[in-house]
This record gives sequence, C-alpha cells and structure tokens, in this order.
Amino acid sequence: MVERVSRISIRRVFRNDKAVVAWLFVAASIGVLSCFSYLAWRDGGIPQIGHWTWPLLGMFWLFCAGAASGAANLCLLRIELSADGVQVRERFLLHARSVRYRPRDVRAPRVERVVDSDGDERFDTVLDLADGRRVVVFESANRATVQRCCDELLASLRALCRGFSA
Repeated sequence: MVERVSRISIRRVFRNDKAVVAWLFVAASIGVLSCFSYLAWRDGGIPQIGHWTWPLLGMFWLFCAGAASGAANLCLLRIELSADGVQVRERFLLHARSVRYRPRDVRAPRVERVVDSDGDERFDTVLDLADGRRVVVFESANRATVQRCCDELLASLRALCRGFSA
C-alpha cells in the first residue's frame, strides 16, 4: 500500500490591522462633509454664516484632504513565518507591497517605548528587516501585552524559520 506524504507547511501569521480604523473614519468624515456641502450648495449657502460659507467649507475640505493623505500612508501589515522565511505584506489604501526575507536577514524583535507629544507612553513590538526597514507588529499602552507579543514572535521565529539566529 502506497502512503501519501503530506507536505503541510507550518506557518504562523501576525497581523496589524489598525489602519482600517483610520480608513473608515476618513471615509465617514468625507461622506458627512460631502452631504453637508451638497446641502449648502443646494440652499445657496448657510444663512447664519453668510458669505463665510464657502471659505469655511473649503477649510473643512482641506482638513479632510490632509486626513485622507495621512490615512493613505497607513498600511495593513501581515507577517507570515514559515520554514522558507518571513513574508511581509503591506497593504496600503492605493497599493500593496510584498517582500520575502530569508530567516538570517531578520533581526530579533524588540519592544520600543514611544512617548507622544502629550507625554503618554506607548509600547511597540518592532521587527527590523534586512533592508533597514522596521515594521510595527503590535502596539499598545500596556507593556506586558506588547512584551507577550514580542516573546510569541521571537519563539515563532526560532521554531518555524530555519536559519534564524537571535
């Protein structure tokens, strides 16, 4: 009796989908502003504001254009670990990029502490790649959660990627 050999490739996937929130917020903002602009155009302006209607709407449109530009630069991140290497897929709003790295070209993940302009701290699990790029795999205000994700990523790299050394 002939047995079939299974060629199942073990893989582990890490994702960062936070860009979806920004994309949806900008889409909703532009939708509301479009409706409001149509109503102002249809009614000949906003009576309470007078001749300031169009400069005010223009200012809101400039804000939405800036927010859309910023949101378009955010990406959905998918990191796939396997014995063949590390596949990094970044899906932006208007384009996508996918690069495969050999396990020896990936450095060990680390936790970075980031402080914003208000003084609030945030922690990121960062993976440094061979071409000098760094990708944020996970981010949170809770250091323990970020450290746990970093440890999972490191353990998965060691277990699944042949040739990875940290």
